[in-house]
Amino acid sequence: VTLEELTRLFAAFAHEGQLKGLHYTLDDRLNATSSPDLLLSGEGGKKKPNSQRAEGVGERLISPEATYLITSILTQVTRPDLPNNFDNTYHLPRIAWKTGTSYGKKDAWSIGYNRRFTVGVWVGNFSGAGVPELNGANIATPLLFDIFNTLDYNSPTGWFKSAPDVVPRKVCAESGDVPSEFCTHQLLDYAIMGVSSTRKCQHVKWVFTDPAGQRSYCTECLPDSGYVKKLYPNLAPELMAYYELNRVPYAKIPPHNPACTRVLEVGAPVIISPNDGSEYFLEGQQLQLACQAANDVKEVYWYLNDRLYQKTSPQQPLFVTPPLGKVKISCSDDKGRNTDVRITVQSVN
Repeated sequence: VTLEELTRLFAAFAHEGQLKGLHYTLDDRLNATSSPDLLLSGEGGKKKPNSQRAEGVGERLISPEATYLITSILTQVTRPDLPNNFDNTYHLPRIAWKTGTSYGKKDAWSIGYNRRFTVGVWVGNFSGAGVPELNGANIATPLLFDIFNTLDYNSPTGWFKSAPDVVPRKVCAESGDVPSEFCTHQLLDYAIMGVSSTRKCQHVKWVFTDPAGQRSYCTECLPDSGYVKKLYPNLAPELMAYYELNRVPYAKIPPHNPACTRVLEVGAPVIISPNDGSEYFLEGQQLQLACQAANDVKEVYWYLNDRLYQKTSPQQPLFVTPPLGKVKISCSDDKGRNTDVRITVQSVN
C-alpha cells in the first residue's frame, strides 16, 4: 500500500463514502474547492493530470451514514494514539485521523481529513531500515497536526453534518448492545436506522447457585428451595481462555450440579487447533489439540476417530501423532457437549 493509495481511501470518508480521483495541492497553491484537496507529506511527487482531479461522482464504498459514524469515531481525542503532550494543547486541529506503525518499526503513518483537506504523512527510512522509536502516534501525527494548523486552522467551512438515518440511542458501556435490565452503566451512542443491531445486551447472565456459591443449577435440577440467583459475567470461551492463560482473575460460574441428568446443548467446546477442514503435511511433527470451553468446565475428553485419546483440563494443550488420511477429532466436556472437526493428514515424503 502506498501513501497515495491510503490517503485516497481516507479522502473517501470526506466525500460521504465516495472514492474519487485526487485533487493535488502543492506548495502554496491552496485553492479552496468544493471537494477536499489532498496533500501528501513525506513523499515527493508531480501534479497529476486533470483526469485524476476530484470532480464528479465517485465509486460508492460505504453509505453516508456509516461514513459519519466512522468520522465521529476518528475525531475523538480520548484515544491511545494521541501524541504525548497534545492532550492539553490549544492547537489540536479539528480533524478525523488514524495512525499506523508497520511491523519492525519501518513505517510510521498518520492520515487525517476535514471538509477541505485530506493529509497523508509517512515517516521512515527509504532503505526500509527500522527505528525503535518510530511510531505513528508520536512521530507522524505531530507533523500531521502541524500541517493542518498551517493549512486550515479554525477552518470556516465547519464540520460534517449527520446523515438523516443516524439517530442517537443509549447502549451498554460493556458490550455496545441495547441495554438490558442489568445494564447500569450506559452511554449515548449513534445507530443507523434499519441497519444497526438491536440485540439486547447479554454481557452478564443469571445463574442459580447454592447459597455458598459452590454449585450451579439449571432449570432441570433446580431444587425447590435452598438456592439463590446471581449475576455472572457471560464471557466468550475465547476470552475465558485468555484469562486463564494470563492468570487474569474473573468471576467463574460454579461447577454444575453433578447429580443433574440433563445433557446441555449449548456451550460445547470450541476446537481451535487443528482447523476444521484443513490439510496437514507432517514430517515427524506432532499436531496440537487445543480447545476453548465454558468457565464451568473442569475436564475435556479428546477422541481420535471416535476412540478416546486423553482426558485433560480445558487449558492444557495436547500433542498427538495422527494417522495418515482423513481423521475425525472430537472434544467433549464434562457436561456431555461435543464438537467435531475433520482434517486430512499427509506425509511430506
